[in-house]
Amino acid sequence: MNRRQLLAGAGSTALIGSGLLALPNWVMAGQSVTDQSLDGAEVWISAQGNEETGYFASWILDGEQQPLVQSAASQFRGHGLAQNPVKPSQAVMFSRRPGTHGLVVNLYSGAVEQVFECADGHHMHGHGVYTPDGNWLLTTESDYRSGTGKLIARNTSNWAIEAEFLTHGIGPHDVRLMPDNKTLVVANGGLRTHPDSGREILNLDTMDPSLVYLSLYSGELISQHRLPESKASIRHLSVADDGTVAVATQVQRAAMTSNSLVSLGAIHRQGSEMVLLNGPDSLMNEFRDYMGSVAINNRERIAGFTSPRGNLAAFWHLDTHELLGYHAFYDVCGLTVTRDEQHFVLTNSAGEVRELKATSLREDRKLRRQYDGKHWDNHTFTLTLPKQTV
Repeated sequence: MNRRQLLAGAGSTALIGSGLLALPNWVMAGQSVTDQSLDGAEVWISAQGNEETGYFASWILDGEQQPLVQSAASQFRGHGLAQNPVKPSQAVMFSRRPGTHGLVVNLYSGAVEQVFECADGHHMHGHGVYTPDGNWLLTTESDYRSGTGKLIARNTSNWAIEAEFLTHGIGPHDVRLMPDNKTLVVANGGLRTHPDSGREILNLDTMDPSLVYLSLYSGELISQHRLPESKASIRHLSVADDGTVAVATQVQRAAMTSNSLVSLGAIHRQGSEMVLLNGPDSLMNEFRDYMGSVAINNRERIAGFTSPRGNLAAFWHLDTHELLGYHAFYDVCGLTVTRDEQHFVLTNSAGEVRELKATSLREDRKLRRQYDGKHWDNHTFTLTLPKQTV
């Protein structure tokens, strides 16, 4: 990847390598806005790009006239992102399995503040979470020499690794902080990989996915839960305000001994068993054993799931577990909820953004947008920029 390719992939970029280039204003079609106009703004952020354009963390300001886009170049394909709860201008993008880098960006300027790496013998799984005080960043990683799943704790003052927790499983993927601010929920995917073999799964016969709850303060295992199908890798999570967890899975069909349909979503409450989410066989077949993202709308009590392989988003009620509807959208994977919770936001690799009304799950077509040259990746998150102080 060269400098020309990186510059061609975004309206404004921050480059890493021999030096830094930060263009502080947001731009769209040659127009710019001042930093002050971003105070308190809602932004949607996603990993973005491909081999041809380069890879970025990119985020959208939903402006009144025309949405604006800011990007920071990463030189690696990103996956999940997290925002510092105490310093909201700071966000981190985590590299896609089995990557080894994290990118710290300034959401106002687009500048890259830091690039950090895994310790020797470790790789990331694409997700992480800040502690409530913003002092620590926890990333899901594996010691690929032993296959041990870990949460690695970095001090956000200097990004040094200072502690680690076991996740009591293999291939920890997503991690979320529970509403009590003292418990973590982790999706152990059960899959072992190694950087030398890329994304090849090395333990299909023995994979063991699980959902675990850990103490944020000690790493102590609180509880561990498994699905009926051991070949359904638990991948992504969303947590409601009341602690209800929505679980998205991906089935390793080649490792199964039958062709039976497998539920790809589940709901869990601590102290209970996981409840599978089902629908008509004709619809469940269309998901092609793969859910890519999950997001909860708290106001409507709806969990949304996306299947890029099936070109579908589907929605279930958190409490009744009833299938409420679905929406066809090419290669849809990114999924988030607007700050006012009136819409679900869907993104895809073709640079498209759609919004579905949360009350009806019908698309608000006047809000449909196309970002030429952008390739939204697996996940999209809704963030709020803080007010700046001088």
